[in-house]
Amino acid sequence: MTKVLGIFVGFSFFILATISWAGELSIVHTDTEWNNGKGQVPNKGVCLKYGGESWSPSIKISEIPDAAKTLKLFFTDDNWGKKGGHGNLTVRLNGQNSIDIPPLGGDKNYLPENILGGNGNHCYACEEEDYLGPCSGGRNHTYRVIVHAIDDGENILAEGTVLLGKF
Repeated sequence: MTKVLGIFVGFSFFILATISWAGELSIVHTDTEWNNGKGQVPNKGVCLKYGGESWSPSIKISEIPDAAKTLKLFFTDDNWGKKGGHGNLTVRLNGQNSIDIPPLGGDKNYLPENILGGNGNHCYACEEEDYLGPCSGGRNHTYRVIVHAIDDGENILAEGTVLLGKF
């Protein structure tokens, strides 16, 4: 019986040690035109290819852990492609527990100096470089941004997601 209990305790410890204990970020829209991600993406958010302006929504991210050095933003079409297929960006932090992210992208593919472009996006026939607005051609795809708070060792300390809407 003691041997079985020891194996159970050891196995339980192994399972618990492999579970991620990342906290949850709070992410909210700060631009009312995006309707909190409910309904359709506004025209200013749609990619240039389909007549939009290719701007991301402004969002506020809070509950960022003290040890976080960067935020990784993965703009994603849930119905096609991979996580971050519409842009994966890095936001450099300076000890903030809360940060306002302004609209990103546009026809000049604007990024503030504290935000670095990642691997671009998955649309090779589009003008946008670092950020690509929703671009399904109106097929009612669901778009979101997934955010990870990362420490110096590239460990995920907290994560969160917010819907951008459908297009």
